[in-house]
Amino acid sequence: MKISHALLAMWVAGMASSPALAQSEQPVRGGTLVIPVHFPDPPSFDCAAAGPSALFRISPHYSLLLRVDAERYPEVKGELAKSWTVSPDGLTLTFKLHPNVKFHDGSPLTSTDVKVSLDRLRNPPPGVVSLRKAMFDDVEAIDTPDAQTLVVRLSKPNAAMLQQLAMPYACIYSAKLLASDPSYPTKKVMGSGPFKLERHVSGTEWVGTRFDDYFEPGKPYLDGFRALTVSSPAAINASMSGQVHYSLRALTVSEVERIKAARGDTVKVVGQNNVTPVRIWVAFNTTRPPLNDVRVRRALTLALDRWNGSKAMAGLTGINVVGGMVRPGSTFARSTAELEKELGFGRNMAEARAEARRLLAEAGHPNLKLSLVNGQGYSFLGVYVADQLRQIGVTVDHQVVDNPQWYARRLSGEFDLTTEAPPEYVDDPTVQFSMLTSYKNNPS
Repeated sequence: MKISHALLAMWVAGMASSPALAQSEQPVRGGTLVIPVHFPDPPSFDCAAAGPSALFRISPHYSLLLRVDAERYPEVKGELAKSWTVSPDGLTLTFKLHPNVKFHDGSPLTSTDVKVSLDRLRNPPPGVVSLRKAMFDDVEAIDTPDAQTLVVRLSKPNAAMLQQLAMPYACIYSAKLLASDPSYPTKKVMGSGPFKLERHVSGTEWVGTRFDDYFEPGKPYLDGFRALTVSSPAAINASMSGQVHYSLRALTVSEVERIKAARGDTVKVVGQNNVTPVRIWVAFNTTRPPLNDVRVRRALTLALDRWNGSKAMAGLTGINVVGGMVRPGSTFARSTAELEKELGFGRNMAEARAEARRLLAEAGHPNLKLSLVNGQGYSFLGVYVADQLRQIGVTVDHQVVDNPQWYARRLSGEFDLTTEAPPEYVDDPTVQFSMLTSYKNNPS
């Protein structure tokens, strides 16, 4: 199915709440972190098939070869890899692994486990879904000269490869378990990460406890964590009452003020005005007439007022920054002046909408009717888009459906328009643009 994207191009910026800590305070061992997760239970426990909502719960149980360095974002640091080198031609990446790493069942983790896990990610066997396999197309072969050495050979240089290996979906699995059941990660959580899965109560909570044989000395500091499955409003109430310690989602200004009023100095606001790597766009189903006509698509994107829309959204959501295909303010981002020259990003909306109406008339669709199918998380955005399109004579049937139905309808093509919020974890365009490859190569 062909899908074209009109960048509504609003990016999530916001704040999160956490218990107040002195800047100089050192980590103290002990305690259980309680966080609210306003996403339903993951349909699969497999990192390769998981989206961000699932990885919130799953990733603490697994180790990665590399990891994004939170102190030097978006730089990477070693996790299982204690060191690595890149050949002068950029085609050979050699990793030295930490010795004495164990899986939660007590078995040793070696380079074979890393190789098998990465091979599964880039070339999944029948029945295994790897949402981002296209991102590893440049990997030609993976060798294991010894138990603590891994060699990744590329067919061509890929400047983003180290960051791709540090993404939370690149979990390292037990090669022994995969040999007996290639789909075991879909239903069983068994990794080498800092926390073991203690219990999972569907629709209620996901609980992890410290893995005492974790290979990093002294870590993890926490005894465990509890991820509570709650709605977004309930998450705010839980933050206000102190039932949770941190809010994972971006908070609006009004939500932060409510929490601060309830908790006073016992909470700390972090990440204020940070722009996260989550962009919002409108997707066109170009297999359906008249959306296969470029004039119609141009008209629709001209109708969307991104600049005033970001202001309108600010009071309702963290979606309040205008940007292009990569995160505003990042190395590869376009400046505001550059953006304003792009189709749909101009500030003269009277002129833009006059051109939009002309294009629709020229295409033979002056009174167009379209369906906009939305998941539950972005209904407010659908309302805004419908209102914008109404101003060029387009009638929108805005349908808000539960998320499983939304995913199914996107896959089957049962929509004219839909909104999407594809998040990635770093700013590199290779990573950010990966979802624009074909479904065959990238099922996400």
